[in-house]
Amino acid sequence: MFQFIGCGSAFHTKLGNNSAYLKNGSHLFMIDCGSANFDRILRAQLLVGVDEIAVLVTHLHPDHVGSLGDLLFYSYYSVPPAAQVTATVLTPKKLSHDFRALMKLMGVTDKYYRHVEISGTYRPVGMGDVTRIEPVPVQHSRGLTCFGYLLDVGGKHVYYSGDANMIPTDVLEALKSGELDYMYQDTSKADYAGNVHLSLRQLTEFVPQQVRGRVYCMHLDPPFLPEEAISLGFQVVSPLELANLS
Repeated sequence: MFQFIGCGSAFHTKLGNNSAYLKNGSHLFMIDCGSANFDRILRAQLLVGVDEIAVLVTHLHPDHVGSLGDLLFYSYYSVPPAAQVTATVLTPKKLSHDFRALMKLMGVTDKYYRHVEISGTYRPVGMGDVTRIEPVPVQHSRGLTCFGYLLDVGGKHVYYSGDANMIPTDVLEALKSGELDYMYQDTSKADYAGNVHLSLRQLTEFVPQQVRGRVYCMHLDPPFLPEEAISLGFQVVSPLELANLS
């Protein structure tokens, strides 16, 4: 299923910022592109052979869009043929105005990318195995518009939380019933009142033992121990192998 350019939280840059991807032939589909990730993308040669890039945005914190402008410039000027738009950015309607304004402030105008505004269920064409995208509003940082996503990927039903300190009720019920094949959930070791991320303790309380094998912990903070989550029955995502980043 998804691979990850990085799987760390904002301050766990050793793992790269949390960003999932699928590479299918000449097409690259990504979710977010944080500050620490454009360098990792280049050093891993992830764009070799790619002529179409799609980036789905969850929210506008820098660890999720901080190097997206770099990627869009690079895709325009350095992905053959040069000076041709090869990148599409997808945002929910409620995020679109702020996203475009942020890009414009960085000089990344409409010249450099296509923008697709999603309202309700969106069925992309030409995005590899991704055939359905449905935004799900989630709670994260107060006052910030944030989304998770329900996706159909290669015939599988997937939930990707983005940054969230909760699991929507409908998503949790779909996981329990078997309707959801995989769930990728923002999970932190930090556990305190007002946490903007979901703690491993909370995840354990919410998710029954029998379905934990379909839940993948991501956006890991520095104290997070993968072995602990695995011992509780969860999966833990890994970033691109450092050996590939020479």
